[in-house]
Amino acid sequence: MADSVVQAILDATQDPHVRESMLLGSRLESSWNPNAVGDNGTSFGPFQIHLPAHPGVTATQAQNPAWATRYMLSAYQRGAAAQPESLWQSNPERAAEQAAVAAEAPAASYYSGRGAESVHAAWRATVGALGGHAPTDGASPGGGGAGTPGTAQDAGLFDFGIGGLISVIAVPFAMIAQPFTEIGTLLTWWWTNRMKVAFIAVGVVFFIVGLVFFAKDNLL
Repeated sequence: MADSVVQAILDATQDPHVRESMLLGSRLESSWNPNAVGDNGTSFGPFQIHLPAHPGVTATQAQNPAWATRYMLSAYQRGAAAQPESLWQSNPERAAEQAAVAAEAPAASYYSGRGAESVHAAWRATVGALGGHAPTDGASPGGGGAGTPGTAQDAGLFDFGIGGLISVIAVPFAMIAQPFTEIGTLLTWWWTNRMKVAFIAVGVVFFIVGLVFFAKDNLL
């Protein structure tokens, strides 16, 4: 069953950030179980679409992996695009979790509501699925997913785990190092192309000297 959910997501989009977000979100919502039912029989499918909030959706549609993925795709695209690229680079798990929170609108962030270890486990499953490893069914769905009333909250400071904390600390250093990196890139380019630069400089000098002599002979 998990295979059908993973494949539906991979077929729906080529965007790596959207794939990561949808795989993580559906893993946390349903453990990739297309037949999952939660919230006392009101949320269905891999994304736990909350039918009272989506009156035009049926349980059968919500439990169809391909249909549900297409239905949720735009929400996940917006959620993934809202996360800064720096976060995707430094802490992709956190970026995907925030994108999933934006798309699913649970009552609390997954770090707060499910615990950091649950998110870590879902992320490991996501990375495995993207790497071609056969997905496995996980724990029972938690519900409270797509369209469930509630406001997403930021995870607490210690919900990120050691990796997230290191990433947060590393961001200011990366910003400080950026100008030096650009200077190093410029110097590397100059050293690699120094002969070309020298020839161009000599050519410019001769051109200017020629203009001076031309002006002297013809204008004075």
